[in-house]
Amino acid sequence: MLNRDQLFDAMDGIRDEYLSSAVDLLGYAKEDNLMILEQHKKAARARKAGRMILIAAVIVCLFTVTAFAAGLFSISTRVPDAKETFQIHWDESDSGYLEWSDAKLVLTFPEVTESREIEFRPGWLPFELPETLAGSSPWDGITAETWFRRFSSESLSWPENADHYPSEYGDIMQPIMIETYSMAQFSDGGAMLMLYQTPGEITEEHWDKLDADVLSFHGKQHFDERDIPELDMHLDAYDIDYDYVLLSNEEQGWVIEVCGQLGMDTARKVAENLEIRETGSTLRQEDFQNKYLFIDGGVG
Repeated sequence: MLNRDQLFDAMDGIRDEYLSSAVDLLGYAKEDNLMILEQHKKAARARKAGRMILIAAVIVCLFTVTAFAAGLFSISTRVPDAKETFQIHWDESDSGYLEWSDAKLVLTFPEVTESREIEFRPGWLPFELPETLAGSSPWDGITAETWFRRFSSESLSWPENADHYPSEYGDIMQPIMIETYSMAQFSDGGAMLMLYQTPGEITEEHWDKLDADVLSFHGKQHFDERDIPELDMHLDAYDIDYDYVLLSNEEQGWVIEVCGQLGMDTARKVAENLEIRETGSTLRQEDFQNKYLFIDGGVG
């Protein structure tokens, strides 16, 4: 393996314009680059020092990029074989369990034995917060100061609320949903699954403000045209579209899913403005009945 001096010596023969391009590519200001290169011209010693600064910057950034690509991101994704099965406990089945297959996406996390339980408070929403939100936790008595374990706004799309919210809400199932999860639940080979919606391009980034790794993508499920004879009904072909933003913190062991049908910009803005705090409780895998769960929006 190259030591530090050997690495610097090897890079010292690189032409200035190549180093300049590398610095630009890695996000350093062009003015800083030009200042360093101008110093090169003034003195040989300054030139040597300036090159070392540039080389050091390139090396640091390259190692940072390499570490990110090597799997230090706290959410891993893969597309499973359609025949791969995932088993969950289910009391209502004869066997006591169910097997899922044909999953569209598998999301896994680092092995965490304990997770810190969290709750959240939305700092921004695309609608006025009502006092009652069916499916949320808490469900009613909601104010701007409420901390949630789960947030669901699907009731805003119900017919009785048609006069209170934009008309587009009547054409969708879920404006915004926010759920919390514990990495400890998915230890020992567990995972989050997308069973029905096919994900589009997946984006990975880190948000310093929330100290979270962030995964975002669009999900789509297509339904063919079909008849339902017993209801004397015909349904045209249609799609269900959701946008997903997943946040995770490996040190604390939590995962937050923000999803909905109001567009990616809205989902991201909701996620970016979350307040997150610990409840003081610690969760372990034995606190959960299953190590698999599915996260498709609109599928209960």
